[in-house]
Amino acid sequence: MIKKIKGKLKKSVLLIGLCAGFLTGCGSSKKELLVPDKEEYVKSEHVVETVMCGDLESSFSLTLKGKDYTRIDYSLKAQNINQMLDNHELTFDGCYVTKGQKVKKGDLLISYTSKKLDDEVKSYQDEIDSNNSTIEHYRRLMNIDGSVDYSDAIEKLEDRNEVLYLYKKEADDKRKDFKIYAEEDGTISFIFEDMIQYWGYIWTGSDQFIVMTESTGSSIFSVKTDENYDFKIGDIYEATTTINTYRMKLTAIDEDGDKKALTFEPEDPSILIPSDAVLTMRINRPVMKNVVYVNTKAVHKTDDERYIVYVLDEDGFRHATVVETGNIVEGKIIISSGLTGGELVSLD
Repeated sequence: MIKKIKGKLKKSVLLIGLCAGFLTGCGSSKKELLVPDKEEYVKSEHVVETVMCGDLESSFSLTLKGKDYTRIDYSLKAQNINQMLDNHELTFDGCYVTKGQKVKKGDLLISYTSKKLDDEVKSYQDEIDSNNSTIEHYRRLMNIDGSVDYSDAIEKLEDRNEVLYLYKKEADDKRKDFKIYAEEDGTISFIFEDMIQYWGYIWTGSDQFIVMTESTGSSIFSVKTDENYDFKIGDIYEATTTINTYRMKLTAIDEDGDKKALTFEPEDPSILIPSDAVLTMRINRPVMKNVVYVNTKAVHKTDDERYIVYVLDEDGFRHATVVETGNIVEGKIIISSGLTGGELVSLD
């Protein structure tokens, strides 16, 4: 009986020694693995998942919001315009934009020409040019012959030119009243088509008549992201609202700290999207070929800054396995070494 007990004790000591040897490594020269405080060798129920190996497809979403925009109403005084057209003092040159067209600040939108004002400006400029030529001629004569003095004549001509410049500026300013230029970059959202059809005449229902409205940014949508994705200006992506799908072109990429600020506009410039719309854009990442990956919940960080997973053996016991990790993609983490795929790992 004593021999049997001694035999059992020897087996127990041997088993404990083997377990201790597994925990401490093959020799004292190896670094001890510091694992989280889990009951590693207790057989119990666990939430498990299989380590995958193969191609990993993934995507991410961007939420695009419209830029704040400013409505600019361009108007003309109907009474003045119509009367001058009737008296042939004004000619309608045309409207140079269409609804939905994008414009830059300073672009000519609509134009009338006043022959009377054009003639006035030309007359003032011609007289200024003539006076300048005379002034230059007098100065050359004075340089040739020091006994002659045209200083008084030059002074009178210069005084006259100052007056002419004022007259010319006044006439130029009047001409500008009959031309409309874009005050900001934006998109033309309204044009009174009857004005074009009736050669520039404006209905006199009110003193002011809105010729067109420019909404800056009404079709410009932006988002900031820290996604490590190769965005390229000019690429087309689909974006959706609850009822519509739009093809959006990436038009600008700006760095904003650790993030990228992306600007998108409709591929078709004639399409206007309400500025308060929220667009959802789903973008597929490049497929990662032949990689090992697992749920991020399976990976744990140790006190000595290493990463481990708990692999279940065929008997249901967990064993800590050191792994090297890569990118995290939609709740999955790439395993670059330590696992090969097919293993069962614990998520708890």
